[in-house]
Amino acid sequence: MATNVSERIHTLQDVLDALGQQASAATTHTDFDPREDMGEALYLAGQLMAIAQMTATISEMLSRLWATNTGDGA
Repeated sequence: MATNVSERIHTLQDVLDALGQQASAATTHTDFDPREDMGEALYLAGQLMAIAQMTATISEMLSRLWATNTGDGA
């Protein structure tokens, strides 16, 4: 079972890395003025909010898996 949990942890870490790359790309390639294009600014804010929520969810999953893998969980 430890191998299965370890594989899940590595997969979730990969997903977190990908989310970080998406957040970085979303914020570095902004070629609009948010004061002039409110729709684009709202779209970007929505993307970043979704990435943040998913990151928090995956981080919680990782901590639970880690606790299970190390015997710290109940």
